[in-house]
Amino acid sequence: MTSTKHTINTITTNSSFIPYSLLSGTFASLASVFAKLFTDTRTLSIAQYFCEIFSDSKNAKFCKEIEESGKGWENIIYSIRILCFASIFLCNALMWNFLTKALNKSSSSIQVTVLNSAINFCMTAILGNIIFGEALSLQWWFGAGFIVFGTVLVNISNTVAEGFDKEKTKIQ
Repeated sequence: MTSTKHTINTITTNSSFIPYSLLSGTFASLASVFAKLFTDTRTLSIAQYFCEIFSDSKNAKFCKEIEESGKGWENIIYSIRILCFASIFLCNALMWNFLTKALNKSSSSIQVTVLNSAINFCMTAILGNIIFGEALSLQWWFGAGFIVFGTVLVNISNTVAEGFDKEKTKIQ
C-alpha cells in the first residue's frame, strides 16, 4: 500500500517536465508542417485560401493586385517557402530547447521521450488534417489511442519501478 501511495505521489509531484515535453512535441510537429508547406504543391491554394478569408479586410486589395499581376503569386509562393524553410529551423530549435528542459526536469528520459513522441505523432496528424485536409480513418484514431494509452502505461510503470527502487534502497 505504501509503494502504491508513493507511486501516485511521485507521478503528481514529478510532473514538472510535462509542459516542456508537450511543447517539445508540438514544435516538432510544427516543424513537420512547415517542411510540408515548403515542399508541397498546395502552398498556392493555401495562400489563396487565406486571401479569401481576409477578403473583407485591407488585405483584399493586396490579394486582388496579386491576382491581376501575372507573376504576383510566384513571388508570394517564393516568399512563403522561404518563411516556411526558416520556420523549420526555428521550430526545431524550440523543440530541442523544450526537450532539453523536459529532460532536466524529469527523473527519467523514457517518460519525456515517449510523451514527446506521442504528442508529435498526434499533433502532426491533426494539423495535417486541418491544414492539408488529410483524412484520418477510424483505424488511425484507434492506433493513436493505443499510442496514448501505451504512453500512460510506460509512464506509470516507469514511475512504479522508480518507487520500488527507492523503497528497496531505504530498506537496505
